[in-house]
Parts: sequence; structure tokens; C-alpha cells
Amino acid sequence: MSRPDPAADAGNTHGGGAQGDIAREADRLERRDVDRERGEPVAARQSRMNSARARPRKARPLAEWDSRPRILVTNDDGIDSLGLLALKTALEPLGDVYVLAPDTNQSAVGHTKTFMRPLRVRERMLADGSRAWSADGSPTDAVSLALLGYFDMGFDLVAAGINYGANLGDDITYSGTVSAAMEAVLSFVPAFAISQEYYEHPDFSLAGLIAYRAAVNILENGLAPGELININVPAIPIAECQGVEVTRLGKRIYQDELVERIDPRGTPYYWIGGPPPTGLAEPGTDFDAVVNKRIAITPIQLDLTARRLLKRLHSWSWTLPAAPAVAEPAVAEAQSAEAERLDEIVTAQVEPEQERR
Repeated sequence: MSRPDPAADAGNTHGGGAQGDIAREADRLERRDVDRERGEPVAARQSRMNSARARPRKARPLAEWDSRPRILVTNDDGIDSLGLLALKTALEPLGDVYVLAPDTNQSAVGHTKTFMRPLRVRERMLADGSRAWSADGSPTDAVSLALLGYFDMGFDLVAAGINYGANLGDDITYSGTVSAAMEAVLSFVPAFAISQEYYEHPDFSLAGLIAYRAAVNILENGLAPGELININVPAIPIAECQGVEVTRLGKRIYQDELVERIDPRGTPYYWIGGPPPTGLAEPGTDFDAVVNKRIAITPIQLDLTARRLLKRLHSWSWTLPAAPAVAEPAVAEAQSAEAERLDEIVTAQVEPEQERR
């Protein structure tokens, strides 16, 4: 599969820093203008990339689809994660599954997106011998690459996971897994994120079953714009599962600690460590469901507006304070002359005193 030619990057001779950035941006704009004058596309393969961003097909019963759904699978634990392989395997009966995930573990990177350097993609082979791709960026980058046209096709669903460790309550603000699903939603592609409680020898059988069910539900029923589903699975065998619960986000309690150490040269460095987070097991929350051996299905949305605070803010005064008065030119000149006169008086008094000393 051919990819864009990096020759333009090879010719870049500008230095680093702000001035280098400005010069590179000027060159980019100049090249863009030249391309337009020549009637050429602004970027390589622009027409194909735009077609690849076509909206996903309308949700309807799978029996009515005229072809198999196209599903993108990614994660934040990296391309070699067994959870990623388990998710791909669980969704393969539903559609054509493509895997594009970070090269390395990107846990807790949040919604990081790479703009200041190029991204590189490599073809890989998963543990089951199937074909996949990895990118040297974040989970958000992986989703962006796929939805912006790397595969020269659109996708009907994005699935992120299966994450090592739950993403409950406030965790979603850190999670690269959830952020990957959010990035899909920003591109109008329905998505879900799925995570499982961490334990040393994970069995993803239960998570695979609920991932399949979630994918079917989304493909058949759809999600509104700006919405996604966050799934958390307890680390238990299938037989011990106490059911599935639709929940709200719970409250995490973090116990972070700053750990200071000294390197061989005597320079301090730091880890953010501490015990694993706990949470409030309030009924109806994702944390309570997982603690009680139930799978938590939590709807979340990109609109972060605080509705109650919105109403309060309307009652506050937002009148700007009066701007400081600007002196008229004649007044300003007189003030400057007076200041100079006072300086001369002070100097005349200080110099004789210094001579006497």
C-alpha cells in the first residue's frame, strides 16, 4: 500500500525554535499557494483522504446491511497487548476488522494529539498471525490516521481496548483508551471503549462477550452525535458474572504520591506513584457495579458543559471594570517634564552630600 512521499520533509533546512517554526510555516503556506495556482491538490492524495472520511452507514439490523461493517480496533496499551488481540478476535464475526494501535504503551496519555512531528506507521503481525499496523504516536493519533484516510476507506465503528485496568469515574479524563473512542466520535464515527480490572494473568473471555454485544447494539441502534459508551468489566470468570448494569460515572479516589530519587550524578528525579486508586461504591455507579461483579455500561458525552453552574453564572455580574483613563498628550508631556525637574533637584542635593563624605 503506497503512502505519501516524505521528500518535502527531507528538504527542510530551517533551524529549531520559534523562528524555525515560523519559517517552516511560511514555506508551507507558500507551497500551498503555488499548488493552488497550478490547479494541484493542496496535499498529496487529498481527494482520496476526503472520500475516506465518508460518514459511517446508518444503523440498522445487521441482516439488512449490504456488506460487512468495517471496524477499527485500537487501544492505549500498545500493539502487542493481549487485550487488543482479544478485542479483534471478538469482533471479527461481525465485520472486517482493521487494527491500528500505538507502538508502545500509552496509558494515561489522555487525548494527546501529535502536531509537531511526523507520524510513522509500520505493518505488524499479531500473536495469532494476523496483519495489523502500529503508529509511533498516541491512541488519538492512531484513530486520526485511520479515519483521515490511511486505509483509504471509511469505518462504521471504532472499538478501543481491551484495556489492562478499569477506567472508572474520573479515570476517563486520563484514559488513552477512552480518548481514542472520543476521537472517533469527533469524526462522527460511533465508538465504545472497553476496559477490564487489572490482574496478573488476565482472561478476556467475559470482556470479549460484552464487546461483541456492544458492537451489535451500536451498529443496529446507533448513537447520537457526541455520545459514546464506556464499558468496564470485572476480572472474574464468565460463570461468576452477576449481570450487566447501565450506570452513571462514579467517583474515583486517587492516592498519588511524589517519589523523589537521586540519579548517579546526584541530580534528583521524580516518579508520580502511590497505591492504586479506590472509589466510592455508590449504587448506580460504574465503580459499584464492577465491585459487585457486574459489567458496567456507562454512556458518556463530549459536551462537558456544567448545566447547574451555567444557570448560576447567568446571575453573576460580568460587567468589565472601567478602563484606566488615558492622559491627553499635553498633560502627559507636562507630567514628564515635572518628573525630570524633580530628578534634577534630588541629584543636586545628593551629589554635595557624597562629596562631603
